[in-house]
Amino acid sequence: MRLSRGGALLVLLVGGPAATSAHAVTRELADTPTFVLTFGRSVLNELTFDTYRTPFDELQTRPYNLLFANIARMSNFGAWPGQQGSYARYVDGVIGNNGATGVENQADAINGTMIRRETGTFAWGLSAAVLAGTIKSDATSGGQTFDDNNDLKSADVRGGAAFQLNNSTVLGVGLRTVWARHDATSSNFAPGVGGFNGVDNFDQLDISADAGVRRFLTPTSSWEIDGVLGYGSSTKDVYSEDIDDTGAVTDRFTSTNYDINDLSFGVTGGYNRLRKEGLGETEYRGGLSWSQRKLGNSDLASSETGGVVTPDTTLLGQNPITTLSGFGSARMIFQAGETEMFVGARLGYDKASGSSDVDAAGTPVREEIDDSQIALGLTLGVRQPLFKDKLRIIVSGHADLLDSQTKTTFDTGSQNDKATLTAAQFAIGLETVLANVTLDLAWLTGEAAPSNPIPIGIPEGSRRTIQLDKLVLSAAVSW
Repeated sequence: MRLSRGGALLVLLVGGPAATSAHAVTRELADTPTFVLTFGRSVLNELTFDTYRTPFDELQTRPYNLLFANIARMSNFGAWPGQQGSYARYVDGVIGNNGATGVENQADAINGTMIRRETGTFAWGLSAAVLAGTIKSDATSGGQTFDDNNDLKSADVRGGAAFQLNNSTVLGVGLRTVWARHDATSSNFAPGVGGFNGVDNFDQLDISADAGVRRFLTPTSSWEIDGVLGYGSSTKDVYSEDIDDTGAVTDRFTSTNYDINDLSFGVTGGYNRLRKEGLGETEYRGGLSWSQRKLGNSDLASSETGGVVTPDTTLLGQNPITTLSGFGSARMIFQAGETEMFVGARLGYDKASGSSDVDAAGTPVREEIDDSQIALGLTLGVRQPLFKDKLRIIVSGHADLLDSQTKTTFDTGSQNDKATLTAAQFAIGLETVLANVTLDLAWLTGEAAPSNPIPIGIPEGSRRTIQLDKLVLSAAVSW
């Protein structure tokens, strides 16, 4: 699990309601999200909930699989012409709306990927994603001015390479960098009266490296193992300023001043088998991951008046927020006539804990969090050719059974929330194959229903509803 995904998981685990205390530093630290570019996977992978993988997906998650050795991929199981090896180069583009997760300006994601095989024993690929958006507004009323700015810039660059060591072993390495900056500012000023400034800034830089090995037991079966190490740093600054009638800043209140350091490590492995006679594929996977988040500064909140700075919240000590995760999964693709059916199941367990001791304006405050979640996910879908395998429709559904606990403890009491929920997601899409060009058009669905919300840090509501508001278009060319 890469650092960015680990950050998203951390938010899922500990994103429950804020504690009643104004100095819930541990919970606020855990709730600070690590930025994730939504479309880090191919459209086919999104449609089938990680059952099918294209070379694009292999580049993102398993670079050692870029080079297929001694294995005959069935053409009907590949998203792109040439995945089985008849073409040497791939270029892919993905455009999706509503691509930004947790970003107010609703910026969209654009991805580009190139996978190039230079020789029969060496392959490499590059991938880049850009997410950018700016919303600005200003107004005047008499002599009073209003200004608002919401700006997002983010880039995700990934490179991978695979080396065939012998007739049965492939080695792969990869490197990924994610950079993001999100600035939200507002101001209000009237000459002779005064005004205020409000600022909410977030900066992030994540780097992860991974290496893996795939070894073929037979031409149609293999096992693999992969390890990833990630490091990230981010800053979060939230403050407001009072402005006097001349436009000078007189007071400044900083509610959040966090320097955050993230460290993660994960190991995954699996076994894959193709069934030539039955035209199918079976895969078993499992993995363990560990991540840690801690503060790198002690001056967490303060106020400034007349040039005099008064600490409001000072970090005295901390046990970093540690997340431990494990999962096991099984997936199968099988064919009935021209129809491909796919099923899958995944069982995961996650646990997050940590604590902090702060001086809150002269009052010592200790806060601990202890969260856990067990999740069982089931996937079922069909992939149906409509016109001589040149046009395919994919319809799939995914259901989760979640058992979650979110606990926050202070010196004077605790808050403990428990819930068991079911949630469902649905997807429908079309694939078009024209010679060496593949087009994917998909609606990705599964927005949370607004009714019966249960704000405990997992997807809201006990029911889900279909909303066709996330459209993704992908085009892949091979030659």
